[in-house]
Amino acid sequence: MTSSQSVILKTATPQDAMAIAELKVICWRDAYQGLMPESKLAALDAADEEPHWSNWLADKSCGLVARLLWLDGKLIGYGLAGPMRLGDRPGKEIEADGELYALYIHPAHQRGGLGRKLLSSLLEALIAEGYRQLGAWMIGGNLPAEKFYLKLGASEVAKRVEIHHGRIGYREKSWIWNDLPKLLARLNIRSV
Repeated sequence: MTSSQSVILKTATPQDAMAIAELKVICWRDAYQGLMPESKLAALDAADEEPHWSNWLADKSCGLVARLLWLDGKLIGYGLAGPMRLGDRPGKEIEADGELYALYIHPAHQRGGLGRKLLSSLLEALIAEGYRQLGAWMIGGNLPAEKFYLKLGASEVAKRVEIHHGRIGYREKSWIWNDLPKLLARLNIRSV
């Protein structure tokens, strides 16, 4: 477990794209083992992911809020949020103005409060920009993430739908927090 005092929190830039891509591969292989085809997880490649991250982080018009956690010069967590993406899940949209796109902590550093720290930083930025609610899509069967969301007062709003990420197909659940200041207060109370 890592002490959160030794972790540096910063805003992501396009120069962080490869570090994020490398961490994504590690986190997905850990979190989605048994939930996605093993061959698809094994085929994930940070070099293939890097251009996507670089372009997304460089796009100032998309409203992306991206925060990173670093420990001794190594990226150990990333969180992404912004406006709710609409249109890719017809009939299963989440009625929220904001969306949590990603929240990942390196497997060796989980369950030490770092996910809360990262989410708090994202919420502070979203609240400052006027967001009121936060929706999230989660890969079905990801029980640690589901427990985390439930502990933070999320409500499940839609059952699973089939979605594709590149060549990988999987099932999802959606969640919502209807009051961002209340969620932030809850995170801050528990992290003290």
